[in-house]
Amino acid sequence: MEMILGIPIRSVSMHRPSKETLEADYDFGHIVNSYSRTFFRDFKYLSDSRRHWRENIFDVMASGQYDRLHILTHPFWYNDEELTMKESISQFVNKANYERYLSVRDNIRDIDEIMLESEVVG
Repeated sequence: MEMILGIPIRSVSMHRPSKETLEADYDFGHIVNSYSRTFFRDFKYLSDSRRHWRENIFDVMASGQYDRLHILTHPFWYNDEELTMKESISQFVNKANYERYLSVRDNIRDIDEIMLESEVVG
């Protein structure tokens, strides 16, 4: 991946790792595995899964109870303006719809004779 991207990879994080993956405690050498045991044993883990913090993150940080925090955020849920969960998901799906249309338009001549851009939700 480093060769393809042309940048060093310093850490990896798997989305929704399986129980087996967590138990395997993979060692990637010089690359930090954010789901290694260390980050769950020695750090306080906080996540905004489905746009919901299970604990008040500000209270946890202010408490001074933890020396190390492992904070997982999902940029998918955050926008320039506050959106509901439904709006965030709709925006994501509709944008993909529109991008797919543009891809088809790039590959099919006279697409406007078959389907107009205005017919695409997005």
